[in-house]
Amino acid sequence: MAMRGGVVEKPVRPYIPPTAFLAIGSCASAACVMQIGWTRRAQVTVAPWGTIGALVVLGCALALFAWRFIARWEGTAHGDDAGSFPGRYVRLSLVFAGVGCAVAAAISGVELAGWEHRLHMAGSASVSAWQFVTIGDPSLGEYGASSTVELVDSGIPTGVRLRATMGRTIESGAALRVVGHIERLEEGDWARGRFMRGEVGVLDVATVLEMEENASSSPVAVARTVALSILDSACGPSRALLAGTVCGRVTELAREDAYDAFSRCGLTHLVAVSGSHLAYISAMLEMLLRRLRCGRAAKSAALLVVMALYVMFTGGAPSALRSVSMVGLATAAILGGRRSHAPSALALTVTALVWLNPGVVYDLGFQLSALSVLFIGVLGRYVSYALACLRLPTAIAEPLSLSLVAQWATLPVTLPVFGEVSLIAPLANLVVGPVMTGLLMAGLGATAVGEVVYGVGVLADVPEALIARVADAVLWLPDALAQLAIFLARLFAAVPFASMTVVAPWWLPVLAYGAAIVVYVRWRDASARRVSCIIGLPALLLVAHILRWSMYAPAQVAILDVGQADAILIRDGSRTMLVDAGVDNAVVEALARNNVYALDAVVVTHWDRDHWDGLPDVLDAMPVGQIVVACGASAHAPSELSSVSQEIVEVQVGDVIRVGEFACRVVWPQGLVSGEENADSLCLDVSYGNGEGASLDMLLTGDTEQDELAEYADEVGDIDVLKVGHHGSEIAVAEKPLELLDPELAVASAGEGNSYGHPDPVCVSLLERAGARFLCTKDVGDVIIRPGKTGPVVKTQGIQ
Repeated sequence: MAMRGGVVEKPVRPYIPPTAFLAIGSCASAACVMQIGWTRRAQVTVAPWGTIGALVVLGCALALFAWRFIARWEGTAHGDDAGSFPGRYVRLSLVFAGVGCAVAAAISGVELAGWEHRLHMAGSASVSAWQFVTIGDPSLGEYGASSTVELVDSGIPTGVRLRATMGRTIESGAALRVVGHIERLEEGDWARGRFMRGEVGVLDVATVLEMEENASSSPVAVARTVALSILDSACGPSRALLAGTVCGRVTELAREDAYDAFSRCGLTHLVAVSGSHLAYISAMLEMLLRRLRCGRAAKSAALLVVMALYVMFTGGAPSALRSVSMVGLATAAILGGRRSHAPSALALTVTALVWLNPGVVYDLGFQLSALSVLFIGVLGRYVSYALACLRLPTAIAEPLSLSLVAQWATLPVTLPVFGEVSLIAPLANLVVGPVMTGLLMAGLGATAVGEVVYGVGVLADVPEALIARVADAVLWLPDALAQLAIFLARLFAAVPFASMTVVAPWWLPVLAYGAAIVVYVRWRDASARRVSCIIGLPALLLVAHILRWSMYAPAQVAILDVGQADAILIRDGSRTMLVDAGVDNAVVEALARNNVYALDAVVVTHWDRDHWDGLPDVLDAMPVGQIVVACGASAHAPSELSSVSQEIVEVQVGDVIRVGEFACRVVWPQGLVSGEENADSLCLDVSYGNGEGASLDMLLTGDTEQDELAEYADEVGDIDVLKVGHHGSEIAVAEKPLELLDPELAVASAGEGNSYGHPDPVCVSLLERAGARFLCTKDVGDVIIRPGKTGPVVKTQGIQ
């Protein structure tokens, strides 16, 4: 960072080349065509040729208009100044945008036509008669292992790729014969991701008949297999981290709690194979080549070959391909006697990758990598300059600026996908980043030595146990660094509000990228006061927002819209309790949109999955004090909850749980229960009174139905609001209990289009005849009920 007279100099504004619009036009056109193709995947013709033709014509027209008519207008308007920089820049930008739009649309059409052809091939295949070869590392999910496989005919790959679900992990390069069936891609983000990768369906494997491991292994694949055996990623979290950082394999790491800590701290990019990996490899190799006195051309060729081999070694992730392509373009520019220009290299690389594989525009890793490099290249030095104006040392300002700029670039993309923002990421990257750099360098060196030891040991017929012992000794330093990185990540993850679950607002991309454009266009001088205001004001607003909802939240009961499941939020001031936790991560999203950052307790009414299955997601997302169940139910808790650190507390009839001014009295079940039946549901009579006239009486019934309701309705008496049991089933309520309860409002929680027909019309009719206004979450979203002086105040997403 340049300084003059003790004052930090503002960097020169980077030049955005016209080729950037080639990349923009290509990405936009490919995204449009591929998305339409995805929606048409079940039709006879997948490629939208009408749209493709329109985009090709539009692109060509734009390029022709810019090339001919704008040039003519420039000459008429400016005379001798025709072809001046602004006019020439605009003209070239529009030409490139038009060319990108036309070419990408045509290539996307060809890709979709090929996908359609491969789909027909897969549909005509007899699964047991074909051979499949696995490609890439397996993934371990909730329903077992899965891998990408390619159909092979007479030893020749057909290009037909499927996502195969299997009972166990099968490594890359294995040749299989299986019994199973092929299913089409259904709806959902996961299925769309497979479609964009060129996969035409899901191969559900029932039995593996034959398997030949490493049937098609190349020398690079063999080297990777040896490296993974040396690293032994299944040995523990530190070895799994080593395998992810050095070899790009995260199969085992993704299942470790250490990876969750990295995610909460915004550190997962340090594990992914990216440009930083290639930069370190390049630096080490360049030092070696310098000692060998290699010429510039030989040195550049060697660097490219080694980096390309490393990208293959780590599985060819789009982010790594982007990095090596940029290095290749930069090297070519230098060899051609031109100055290397990162934004130009990025633009051409993105264009090339999109033209080679249009579906890559929907690859999250590709998006994050491209955006991070763009923002770092364009705004990185400016943000570093702004931080230096706060008198931060260069050693802190530069790495901190990289972390801030990368988060600025990627947050609008990651937030809608993961629903989480790491507030501690800049600090965590500042501390853990150097450790991960050392880990990468030591890991690469130790793995290379381990490969040599393994090769020599095999040739010398050394016992495998001795080879393994030597490999462990070689890995001592990188293993220690991996343990240190995991320790630091867990330390940062344990900080309160290290990360927050947030629902992405629609305006976030507009604000983030609009601000980037404003900063680039204005490029103003920075001062300590201005930078302090820019950083301090959002931080102050964020702290005020968190304090407002953590300490002074209004008294309310919210029946959350979590699909065909139950989740009810009770809060008052600093006290917050969740009754039931839904069936999946939808409950975390619901808590986020209601600005919940911690829970004092989670009450699980009973052990039906639609009442507790989202609890692990809640425990991962935020601090939870304790778990409350009915008396006797803790002994029957699902095995998935056996390792939770929270205390499981049992309550019985007559016990009162207080949430601020809310008193939640247990009215059911009577006696010990297992919690495995609907009739075992823990029911709460919730009442509110703050001495100022506002009141609320509400009954939460879990999955109990009319028989149980008749047992405790008389004890509860008159209420304002009834949470209808069992999602509004036909036998959820009856006339006599409704007469005793006399609710003004009845709310059911059900999922749109559920197969049970909930809420049942009979139930709804009974409630309305009893004088209750009926609402269902599938129709109106979250139902928020607040105490009022003249009755409950009801607010929903759709109506008031």
